[in-house]
Amino acid sequence: MSKIANAVSSKIIRVTVSVQSERLLEQLAQKGIYGRNSAEVAGRFVDEALQRFVKAPSLRLEAPTTKRLRSSKKGRGSRG
Repeated sequence: MSKIANAVSSKIIRVTVSVQSERLLEQLAQKGIYGRNSAEVAGRFVDEALQRFVKAPSLRLEAPTTKRLRSSKKGRGSRG
């Protein structure tokens, strides 16, 4: 049986997980529900978690500006 091409482009990254997490990923892969191996299962979980993270409207990420950094330091009791 040939592998079906993925419609979404992908990139390989390297992550480190605990031994317990790796064992769980391997057990899930053996069941074949989320992927055929632990890397595929981990990739699926990362994708799903990121999709939920992006959909959550309660979190707004912004890079701090220099002005905000200075004003936050002043608020901590520093003089100047």
